[in-house]
Amino acid sequence: MKLRVEDLEADRDRSGSPSAARQAELLREINERTRFLQKEIAALRGRIGEVCLEMGQDLAALQTEVEGVRHAMGPSFVRVPRSSGGDAGLRADMAEGFAGVRAEMAQEFESVRSEMLDLGIKLDRLLAQEDD
Repeated sequence: MKLRVEDLEADRDRSGSPSAARQAELLREINERTRFLQKEIAALRGRIGEVCLEMGQDLAALQTEVEGVRHAMGPSFVRVPRSSGGDAGLRADMAEGFAGVRAEMAQEFESVRSEMLDLGIKLDRLLAQEDD
């Protein structure tokens, strides 16, 4: 889509005014791709939400199983000290990993959002020039 906007701008720069048919075709294609990308982003956000929910459920189930093993082992079960990792270390590592993934995903969403805003501004400018 970015390339199409650049083509539209370049076409305008070369001839002063692009042909109406070519400009309409490019704008239509840009609008279609923008709508498609917006739908894809919404679907991706939904899927990410589902994955986060599933991971939370999996972690809760794992915790239940760990507690069951501890109960089955009885008082003779020696807990791993927190300083050597154990449950807390595993949870901290997982939380750190999830935080990293979330940060990367947020950065990607912000990048896509920024690109979409930039393209929207360019389209508005081009459409305003066409009206003049």
